[in-house]
Formats: sequence, C-alpha cells, structure tokens
Amino acid sequence: MATFKVKGGLKLKGDLHPQGAKNEALQILCAVLLTPEQIIMENVPNIRDVNILIDLLRDLNVTVKQIDETTYSFKAESVDINYLSSDER
Repeated sequence: MATFKVKGGLKLKGDLHPQGAKNEALQILCAVLLTPEQIIMENVPNIRDVNILIDLLRDLNVTVKQIDETTYSFKAESVDINYLSSDER
C-alpha cells in the first residue's frame, strides 16, 4: 500500500476527488434497496455494468433520477419483489 510521509509543521488541506470505481458503485447501488429514503450517489461511473444495474433498479420500481452526468438520486419506497420471479426478466 502506498504511503505519504509528511515533514514539517504545516497542516494538510485540500480536496480529493477519486474516480468512480465499478465494484464500489455496484455494491452501493444494491444498498439503495435497503431503505425507502432518498439516496444521492455522486461520482457514478458511466459504464455498462453500472448502467445495467441502474436499469434493473428501475425495473424493480426504484425511482431513479439522473441529476447530472455522474450524480443520481434513488428512492426505493415501492420495490416490486415479484418482478424477480416474473417472465419479464
């Protein structure tokens, strides 16, 4: 693992904006099913796996709104569990 060595008496400050990572995004997207409250997710990578999962959440009646290019709002207050056992899938 990389490390940073800090010398001197100056405090560190600044911003870090990590690139969206697929594996983390997929896990967090699945977690929106655990609450009926609105979840805002930023830095969502625009890749096929993530987009397919977002479409699946829509099919489960999760309200999905794209706020900007990499930010989404999710609200899973009326999830349709029966969709998983239907012929539509």
